[in-house]
Amino acid sequence: MAPGDVVAPVRCRSRRRSGRRSADVRVWSGFVAVAVSIQAVGGFRFVPPLSAQEPRVLVDSAFTPEVTDPKFDPRTGPRVLLDEAHHNLYSNVGYYRALSALLDKDGYRVEVLGNPITSTRLSDVDLVVIANALPVPDQAASDTLGPALTTEEVHALLAWVRGGGNLLLFVDHRPYAHAAAPLLDALGLTFTDGYALDYQTWDPLVFRRADATLGGHPITEGRNDGERVDSVATFDGDAFRATGREVVPLLRFGEGIDSFQPDRLWAIGDSTPHIRVAGWLQGAAFTLGEGRVVVFGESGLAVAQLVGPNRRPRGMNAPVGRQNAQFLLNTVHWLTRVLP
Repeated sequence: MAPGDVVAPVRCRSRRRSGRRSADVRVWSGFVAVAVSIQAVGGFRFVPPLSAQEPRVLVDSAFTPEVTDPKFDPRTGPRVLLDEAHHNLYSNVGYYRALSALLDKDGYRVEVLGNPITSTRLSDVDLVVIANALPVPDQAASDTLGPALTTEEVHALLAWVRGGGNLLLFVDHRPYAHAAAPLLDALGLTFTDGYALDYQTWDPLVFRRADATLGGHPITEGRNDGERVDSVATFDGDAFRATGREVVPLLRFGEGIDSFQPDRLWAIGDSTPHIRVAGWLQGAAFTLGEGRVVVFGESGLAVAQLVGPNRRPRGMNAPVGRQNAQFLLNTVHWLTRVLP
């Protein structure tokens, strides 16, 4: 069966526990979580997906990303514009605090975009970062509304990139691809607008050089052996294909990953339709005119969070994501011409 084929709902079995598990969807504090019954041991266990625990997600303020060989003088480094004008959940002092700190330590000058994108605002900027833009603050409401960026903003942004600007775009699981549709269409990318995950474990996905799910590119090689990246972890997200242009894959799904297509946000259970996405992408790099673009179908790889009552690390601070910070720094280095 080819990637993208819709497969029938299946009854899943856990890889981490013996016995059969069945799932039904329950609404909890405005978020949808999966309730799991472990029949082999009896009783009931509540195991929500990570994003269902958002009310208990904290920024890990104790985490400090390391930069051992800063590239730029912080007084004259490239200017980075972080979008906060489109109801972005990921902000400079919020969920993307760690990313901002990483860039700051390398000498980049991070600024916040608080108004619509215009050619004038972009005229003296080296890199634009957009993460999970929405037309309204409410994720559920945005699922049925229009795009986050206006037609004028998309045109201004793409004209700037073609003229030599650089774009780092994060588009996560539903509803973010729906909100970014005009921009994604213009970039020649097709997203499932679903949830790409291993439903049997809900574990982070790890892309590795060893199994070719982590692509070969200057971003994964870095400037030297110390910057070489061998694995990258992501924490739920979306899957996409390049249907309108040539790209270099950075993160490519292996076998066993499906994109679930629920009729409500996070309403994922055994009967949810899903698409097999082996071979699809969660990260890619390409050029557009004189500019450079990197797109990720997941935003959690760039955070440092503490999740749930046990404050489980997620993002750059998680052991499984120990090379995420270097991967992100290499990504920005490629976008700003430090890497070839």
